[in-house]
Amino acid sequence: MSASSELQLSRFLIPTTSGDACAATLYCPGVERGPAPCVVMGAGGTLTQRDGIPDYAERFAAAGLFALTFDYRHWGESEGEPRRLLSVPRQLEDWRTVISHARDLGGVDPGRMVTWGMSSGGGHSLSIAAADSEVAAAIALVPMADSLAFSLGRARLRVTRGALGAAIRQRTATVPAAGPAGARALFDEPEALPGFERLAVPNGWHNEVTVDYAGMPALYRPVRHASRIRAPLLVQLGERDAMAPRRAVEMSAERAPHGELKRYPIDHFGCFWSEHIDNVAGDQIGFLHRHLSWG
Repeated sequence: MSASSELQLSRFLIPTTSGDACAATLYCPGVERGPAPCVVMGAGGTLTQRDGIPDYAERFAAAGLFALTFDYRHWGESEGEPRRLLSVPRQLEDWRTVISHARDLGGVDPGRMVTWGMSSGGGHSLSIAAADSEVAAAIALVPMADSLAFSLGRARLRVTRGALGAAIRQRTATVPAAGPAGARALFDEPEALPGFERLAVPNGWHNEVTVDYAGMPALYRPVRHASRIRAPLLVQLGERDAMAPRRAVEMSAERAPHGELKRYPIDHFGCFWSEHIDNVAGDQIGFLHRHLSWG
């Protein structure tokens, strides 16, 4: 989907407590009808705001919503060294910073903030919604809801051991984000490398991750906090997804007091392909229409 000529985009930097800024893009609805909800959109852990997310942000803006996408520190157009550092605590801090900034944007209704995340960003959407009682709705798209279950793969255990050894030596380790089965990479599922490569835009995704033991997500389990999400929650599961542990995805919707589960015949990246995106995004907009009100 190409952006409508009526849609307005604004790019800016959001300062963080570390001094490094997060690069953000605000997609504004073409016609203002009073304060509108804002969907804050977080990418998967090794992706950027340019990798597939604009297709969703444009649809939200066309429906009359604000959409705010951003890159985590160390990734994409954001600041931070070393580059492509994977740190769950830092990414969650970035979410909180961006949401706080979004609440002060002109035209945005601070009482109708929505968290939206894909893959590990979907796990973050769950975590942030559980911790922030003022979040009005949450969407978790093929979420990594249980990193402990995910980390039990043999290749990932080797990465974790390597990160621990690097931490002991007081340095970080760099590994491929994706590779063939059995590779020393974060993801070795059959859909991983082809999916990343098909999704990547020029100067966007890189097949490289910098890891350190303190920031490794092995014990990060957003599913454990789903029961604390008081806002309406939409969880979207890929029936052919070999990357996100399925039972944790299902349990996230089951445990949330106002959880809703939708299933699609897609793998982990299928939500971005043209044959599925209208259906997946349409369900998201329909969900928000049911639970939020805008002009």
